[in-house]
Amino acid sequence: MKVLTGILELVRKNDKYRLETLNLQASENKISPDVKEALSSDLASRYSHIMPDGNNSYGGTSIFEEIYETAKTNVQSLYNVRYADIRPIGGHVAVLAAIKSLTKRGDTIYAIGPEGGGYPGYQDEYIPEMLSLRKRNIPYLQEQQEIDYNEFATVARKDKPNLIVLGQSAFVKSYDLSEISEIAAEAGSKILYDGSHVMGLIAGGKFQPDAAKKADILVGSTHKSFFGPQGGLILTNDLDLVPKIEKNLTWMTMDNMHPNRVAALGIAAQEMLKHGKEYAALVEKNSHHLGKALDDLDIPVRFKPWYSKSHQVLLSPSREKDFINFSNKLEKNKIIVDRDGRIGTSEISRMGFSDMERIADLISEALAGHNVLKRVADLVSSLRIEFWR
Repeated sequence: MKVLTGILELVRKNDKYRLETLNLQASENKISPDVKEALSSDLASRYSHIMPDGNNSYGGTSIFEEIYETAKTNVQSLYNVRYADIRPIGGHVAVLAAIKSLTKRGDTIYAIGPEGGGYPGYQDEYIPEMLSLRKRNIPYLQEQQEIDYNEFATVARKDKPNLIVLGQSAFVKSYDLSEISEIAAEAGSKILYDGSHVMGLIAGGKFQPDAAKKADILVGSTHKSFFGPQGGLILTNDLDLVPKIEKNLTWMTMDNMHPNRVAALGIAAQEMLKHGKEYAALVEKNSHHLGKALDDLDIPVRFKPWYSKSHQVLLSPSREKDFINFSNKLEKNKIIVDRDGRIGTSEISRMGFSDMERIADLISEALAGHNVLKRVADLVSSLRIEFWR
């Protein structure tokens, strides 16, 4: 009991600490009290496994099945898709099932490489090795944050990849999906759009609004620019792919769907349906303004003068070796950023906050070695969650 008590005390300590911090991590967001209630409900200790014939392997699930169907409908409405699989317990799980549904062993996939901010999981030794795929990098213009469409068309015409994977971890600009669709059609390729970082912005119609329409499958996480909880989605308008998706998810990449997370996701989708457009517009506005404000204070950020069109601002490569030090200096003043050179605006936007000059000033002062704990505390204490109910 001593060990359990100690962990619970640490949980409470963490809750208190995070309530006192200014969170600017690109991979995190704030969940509403309603979402948190669903996560901590009785559903957290329950099972549900709906079989292909529609029957559930477990008893006592009739109410949850109603929750499940409502949550699915909410997500389908939010993204205007014919099919939504809301069971994945993480974005990576969703990606695995989706890629397996679009490829076979020995196939070739193209994805953006790490030098362009691509997701590490798409590199040779991870998902491609696991699924026995050949991986090639999409030609990418780093300074423009754009695919080199002419070069990509040339290599795709020659190599004829089976799958084109879009999406990045460092993700500040959408793609020309019309151009990519033409390249894919000529090469005979399928398109997978990994919107993990931008699912909330896609839902709000502000970033890549044609993702679900022009990709064969749209996958993503539900806890970054989305309103939480942690988990994943698989979305498609191609009903011929549904049996493959369901086969490659159940007993292949996961089992139980975590009923409390499904309920929480359904609530978060309701919040997005009501507030997504306003929220996504604020996120994009805040990212641009934060980038400019940091630049004005001589903190080098990339892609001046547009800076960002998503939920994150990227620090200049000149600071690449100092990203950990950068993060540690800010954390001493209870300002939280990741160690990959990204500063996120999702959570601060969820709080309805828009004074990016104030945040940039706090960052600048903290980096200069000044104590801004009191000013951070004053700002954080004034924040309240917005865009719910």
